[in-house]
Amino acid sequence: MKASILVLSALYCIGISVAFADSSEAPSAGIIVGERLVAAKAKLIKQGWKPTRLHTNDGYEYSGVEKELAAHKFFELDTCSFDSSRCILYYAKKGSCLRVDTIGEQFNDMSVTRWTRECPEAPQ
Repeated sequence: MKASILVLSALYCIGISVAFADSSEAPSAGIIVGERLVAAKAKLIKQGWKPTRLHTNDGYEYSGVEKELAAHKFFELDTCSFDSSRCILYYAKKGSCLRVDTIGEQFNDMSVTRWTRECPEAPQ
């Protein structure tokens, strides 16, 4: 009985360590999963994150949800998928990058699904 309790305790601790190890890759950006994109962007800007303007000179043509984001001046948009309306946006602060992933088919319904320290790929 004591051995099984120790094994369960050890597995619990390992699980907690793994969970926190994964989240340590993502900066504490002050935003939360499920938060509306508009609110998350406002928080990021207040904390000093600046939108990384993308597709200024590469001839990229927005379509679908991308057009709606561009109309609302979300030029930090990298791309959105067509099949699931998942979008990727980038921000920068003091030499650090922040990738924010969202989901939603309408601008007002878009919410944060995750974020991580990641810079946009250099244009080719």
